Amino acid sequence: MIGPVSLTRRVLLGATLLLGVFFGLAFVALDEGFGRAAEQALEDLLESQVLGLLTAADPGPQRQLVLPDALPEARFSRPGSGLYAQVTEADGETVWISASATGLRLPAPAPKSPGRILFRSVELDDGTDLLSASLRVEWEFDDGSLRDFIFSVSSSLEGYRAQIKRYRKRLGTWFLLLTLISVAAQLAALRFLLRPLGQAEREVRQVEAGERESLSGGYPSELGALAGSVNTLIDGERARTQRFRQSLDNLAHSLKTPLAVMRSQLEGGETGAEQIQEQLDRMQGIVDYQLRRAASGAATLSRERTRVAPMVGDIVEALKKVYADKSPEIISEVDDDTVFPGERGDLAEILGNLLDNACKWCRRRVRLDVRPIAASGGGRAGMRIVVEDDGPGMAVAEADRLVQRGARGDEQVPGQGIGLAVVRDLVEPRDGELAISVSTLGGTRIEVRLPG
Repeated sequence: MIGPVSLTRRVLLGATLLLGVFFGLAFVALDEGFGRAAEQALEDLLESQVLGLLTAADPGPQRQLVLPDALPEARFSRPGSGLYAQVTEADGETVWISASATGLRLPAPAPKSPGRILFRSVELDDGTDLLSASLRVEWEFDDGSLRDFIFSVSSSLEGYRAQIKRYRKRLGTWFLLLTLISVAAQLAALRFLLRPLGQAEREVRQVEAGERESLSGGYPSELGALAGSVNTLIDGERARTQRFRQSLDNLAHSLKTPLAVMRSQLEGGETGAEQIQEQLDRMQGIVDYQLRRAASGAATLSRERTRVAPMVGDIVEALKKVYADKSPEIISEVDDDTVFPGERGDLAEILGNLLDNACKWCRRRVRLDVRPIAASGGGRAGMRIVVEDDGPGMAVAEADRLVQRGARGDEQVPGQGIGLAVVRDLVEPRDGELAISVSTLGGTRIEVRLPG
């Protein structure tokens, strides 16, 4: 199966076909014009020879014409020269014939009326083609009598045809040379003009092979918008893939807590349907939230506002069951007027990840402090979340690294290293701040500030 033809070949093939048609028509036109001009030149020559023959004729005795033995045109005196002349009477009787026509029978086309030259193509007995010019003359002799004579001059067409052949050969050679030069020039021009398309093709293949991130700039204006759209498509596809990958990570990380709660309940003998249903509902809510967030492309910045206090108690109780072997003391101080500027799922992710990290790393104590903060410019009040623990703490210098997805402080401690990254992804789109410092309890202090 033949593959698709490249754009360069299409344009080159189309232009070559057009050139072929144009040069073909031009060749026919020039050949026709030259042939007509050569024929006209031959007719003019024969006409001048006929008139010269007429001028050389003199009246003789018995109402006949007499012509000199030698004429100005030397070819009339050379047998087989290809130029022949004769004078005949109206009835076809030969009056005079040139020495060049010795032994030949020359056809003599007879014009019907005198004074007009008749041109005809004739043929000798041996098949030689001639062009004949005949002039009928009504001659008045001295005694007043009138007789009609036909002056004929014939020329072989071999020279004329050889000239046409040479012209066609030269013309064809020049046209072939022009065609090759034109095709080469078009190919060079196409390579130059279509170079941006070739560059775009190479860069797209490099993007597909993973050798580059996107198309480069500097394309002509006609391709600039296309290159920008392709880059937008590439970035969008890459962001969508990354977003779904992160959503799966977030989902697995979020489901870890309710699964751990259910496991601790089963291990502790608490197998009540109400407790199990509560955790299943929570897991369903987490799944719905992560799917919605993956589809929207980022943290959901809606007009919804969520009260913080009712949610803190549920999260604290769940974490106490997860870390029942450690029995952490979680002290929470939550201002009842604190409102989170977003939906419930985002708040659950922020509080859940911060408290889960604190419980994981603490020795015994975890402290949560949530308060509203005054808004600047008379807008809605924001909020501040502070989570501290009495664990080993983390180096402040590593704070930037630890908020990256997959970064972990201690590889020996179980975890995925995405908790703080999830918090950062939810805080930054709201123009919030995430700060890591040393806690007064001896461990790590994480503070989140969100504007109204």
